[in-house]
Amino acid sequence: MPSLARQLGETAPSSFLIRKARRLGLVGLEAFIELAAARGCDHYRPSSPCGVKDPGHECLSDEELTILLLLGENVYAPKAVRCAAQLARSHRVRPSHLADLAIQHKTSRVLHHIARAGSLHDPEGADFWQAVLSRLPSTAYPEQEADLPHWSRFVSMPGLQRKGPAPIRWLVPSR
Repeated sequence: MPSLARQLGETAPSSFLIRKARRLGLVGLEAFIELAAARGCDHYRPSSPCGVKDPGHECLSDEELTILLLLGENVYAPKAVRCAAQLARSHRVRPSHLADLAIQHKTSRVLHHIARAGSLHDPEGADFWQAVLSRLPSTAYPEQEADLPHWSRFVSMPGLQRKGPAPIRWLVPSR
């Protein structure tokens, strides 16, 4: 399978975050997704967990885990991008730190895609997403990245309920 970077036509630099994750016992994208699920991204809980142990937020922050999910050297998996979009809205994530890590690890393009969608479709997190966008490079990215998930994959759309249409809500981690 191609890497995320290859799918987007970019190069994939080797990230020190991958090495840090390995030292903490987290090997591979499925381990990152499982850890994110353990930290509240219930929507992406795997059906057969591989027994990942959470090293703690002091050892691996939610910002770092979000970037691990978005690294270009990962196998191309839209599920990881969707999971990162949810984890990014954790109450522990600081938008400036997340954006700085994205720049450092060459994931700005994917985070920009998520943040643009969040600024338009996450009214409760609009300030958060604007803060992220303000820190990212102003490089002109396409309006809709064909190889990245559509904004509708970052939200819950309950549809019509007894009392009328339910509001669309950005998926955020449970506490």
